[in-house]
Amino acid sequence: MRRIDKGMEPASLTSLKRSNRTMVYRDLPPQERQSIRSSCISEQFGLCAYCCQSITVDNAHNEHLEAQDRAPNRTLEFSNIVASCEHRQQCGHGRRTRHLPLTPLMAECETELKFYLSGLVEGKTERARISIETLNLGHTETSNRMLVSRRKAMVDILIYNQYSQSASPDDLQFEDEETLKLLLEELKVPNAEQCLQPFSPVLINVIHHFLTQA
Repeated sequence: MRRIDKGMEPASLTSLKRSNRTMVYRDLPPQERQSIRSSCISEQFGLCAYCCQSITVDNAHNEHLEAQDRAPNRTLEFSNIVASCEHRQQCGHGRRTRHLPLTPLMAECETELKFYLSGLVEGKTERARISIETLNLGHTETSNRMLVSRRKAMVDILIYNQYSQSASPDDLQFEDEETLKLLLEELKVPNAEQCLQPFSPVLINVIHHFLTQA
């Protein structure tokens, strides 16, 4: 996960809520749901709120951090909505309406999860472990083999190929701290379309753990 700083809700949503005080999320027209999703994706820099894969308005859905059936009074709170990918067995769809003790709105979501070069993720606290399993983020290879493989492939590409092709993986991974620090800073910067590279928060997490232990 990457911490999400929620911004102002779309003006059209504000207007709708003012005109109908009893409105709930299921009452929203499709275009307004898309407007919410677009705003969420923009503030998430094009990444799924949970797994950090790239998403667009057409391949994501609006996800309530507090599920609608658990918090019916918050269904239209923009601060309770993020954009999640459409993979059926993970993230928003995998979680369904189960409680999420650690969310991407918490700063700790970047420190209580530990990612590995293998693509696996581990929870450093009980709430992180629960959230990882609830969202099916790949704490074991068998739990979500596809996501683990995608993370590993992207980590390999970013670490081993973004810089000098002459550097061996072991050299870059364990010795070249300056290169890793440079990569760390570059991964935090959105591109011209204001999007972050897919899985960049995962690689930032991997590099951070290596540098703090070195």
